[in-house]
Amino acid sequence: MNLHLLGLSFRSLAETLDLNASTVYRKIKLLLEELPHCADLTRGNDKHYSGILLLDGKYTHVKGYKNKIPCIYGIDYLTHDIVHFVVSRGENYHTSLSFFQSLRLLGYPLKALICDDNRNFQLACRRTYSKAVIQICHNHYKEIIRRQLFVRSDPTYRPFMYEIEKLFSKRRSQEEFFSITRKIFLRYSADSKCQSILLDIERRKRVLLAHLLEKHIPRTTNLIECFNSHLEGRLKTIKGFQSIHHARLWLNAYFIQRRLKPFTGCQGKFKKLNGKCSLQMAIGNQTKFQKLKQKLRP
Repeated sequence: MNLHLLGLSFRSLAETLDLNASTVYRKIKLLLEELPHCADLTRGNDKHYSGILLLDGKYTHVKGYKNKIPCIYGIDYLTHDIVHFVVSRGENYHTSLSFFQSLRLLGYPLKALICDDNRNFQLACRRTYSKAVIQICHNHYKEIIRRQLFVRSDPTYRPFMYEIEKLFSKRRSQEEFFSITRKIFLRYSADSKCQSILLDIERRKRVLLAHLLEKHIPRTTNLIECFNSHLEGRLKTIKGFQSIHHARLWLNAYFIQRRLKPFTGCQGKFKKLNGKCSLQMAIGNQTKFQKLKQKLRP
């Protein structure tokens, strides 16, 4: 099972163990089914979570589905713990609402959501956690503007895009942010396309500047993007799942494994996490954690 979680396909494992692929699948499936759901490990740890959640989806191939389907999961920012995940046919409103409703039942104290510009995530969050603030990832927002202006293929709006990049380059007070925006607005007053983008920034200031409400709220989803890169590497070697049930089992085991893996490369304010694992930070009680670790260690 460990080798499978490392990314080895059933066929590769079968060749290594001199078994047929269906036997390997059957044996690993039984082991995966013995594990508790990732969400069950989150329940009861609300006192140790920051309530600042980064949310994203990672797509994978599943047999029987024409297109890739997403695994939507959330990471608590300060503990780096993967608190919950769902696997569904798409990043639609129904799936998003199901995710947040489950999160609420788990007792997760959500106060800030950081995500890309996904309307379904935002609507579902507001319906379930009415007091939570939403921060749109600045990197994703800038990428939307780049695509609108075709700056990679057409140099026309590159000077304007440079101004936008500079505007979002660091954490600024609201006064400083809009002082710079007004200057850009005046410089490009004759260009309707630039004016439209600047007006959109003004219109969406609530979700672009939510990070100013608390110092720990990040401006980007960079943390979960790092997790995504690791997950993508594993999924690429597997090349898809036999069924959506197997996808859920594998991802559940993968996330549990990640929650039990000690951090080694954390820097800055997260340097204190090195040598510890995210589930350890979430549980708090070390005796309780060690007992749970012995039961869960794949």
